[in-house]
Amino acid sequence: MAPRLPRDRAVTSRRRLVIGVGNPLEGDDGAGRAVARRLRARNDCALEVLEGTGEATALMSAWTGSDDVVLVDACRGAGPAGSIHRFSPDDVGRVASLQHASTHSLGVAAAIGLARALGTLPGRLVIYAIEARHPCDGAGLSPEVDRAVDEVVALVMQDSHV
Repeated sequence: MAPRLPRDRAVTSRRRLVIGVGNPLEGDDGAGRAVARRLRARNDCALEVLEGTGEATALMSAWTGSDDVVLVDACRGAGPAGSIHRFSPDDVGRVASLQHASTHSLGVAAAIGLARALGTLPGRLVIYAIEARHPCDGAGLSPEVDRAVDEVVALVMQDSHV
């Protein structure tokens, strides 16, 4: 019989994934990817960090095999610029209602709904949405959103016990 891992090692071996979505060429819409890049720059390999556009099937493919997923995106219509919203899969209706503000929030909501129907949702999924001031071609992040990106990086690190 093969030896078993101690219980604490088994817990730490689960796959933790952060997915930052958005378009960094569209101003504040790049907030999710900015979080991913800042996490990658300081990560001690405890988190896997990916970037994407937020398309539903790409998200589902990315989180396959992950037990613990954090998804970060920009949103509009839920508060003042730079405010941070935290959602769970049970809030999929609220996430979908932000679709008018983000080019891919419908993809996030669709991914959650489809994964739930297929039984492929990760064991833990947290969505952070950063309220964008406005998307602008090549303008970079607004000051409010840039500060919120740093806050979300800290929240993800704290939440992931890194």
